[in-house]
Amino acid sequence: MNHLFKYSIEGSNTINLIYINNKGELTYRSVIVRKINVDSILAYDLKKQQLRTFTFDGVLSVAKPTRQRGVSNA
Repeated sequence: MNHLFKYSIEGSNTINLIYINNKGELTYRSVIVRKINVDSILAYDLKKQQLRTFTFDGVLSVAKPTRQRGVSNA
């Protein structure tokens, strides 16, 4: 997980998170990590267009975005 956070910081690359908040709600976030703290990360949330803090305890999954392939109608 940490290597993907570093990948995001070093190249301002987008990563995808599945996150569970304090209310137990699952959310899917596309973020760019700005800072790694001891127990959390500070990241720019692309959907909300603002900086957000995500605790490591709430991060369930981290992945690079997959490329979407177009369909040829030929």
